[in-house]
Amino acid sequence: MAQEQAKRRSEIISGVSNVAYDLLALLYNQLEEIAAIEEYKIDAEDAGDQEMLALLDQIQQRAREEVDLLRTALSQRLA
Repeated sequence: MAQEQAKRRSEIISGVSNVAYDLLALLYNQLEEIAAIEEYKIDAEDAGDQEMLALLDQIQQRAREEVDLLRTALSQRLA
């Protein structure tokens, strides 16, 4: 109960809804994933593992698509 009140209060004080905050957190996590995958791709390249590199490219592409969805959803809620 106290946590719910704190969330409502922070929404009022910050002017950012809890949903927008959640979207920001998701967006941040997706961007971190994309950056991490870049590191993994370097490892795959160094190992000469083309299959792993292709898999990482696919995963990274999906993450970029999710970033696009999250940016759209966030911009609608911050407008």
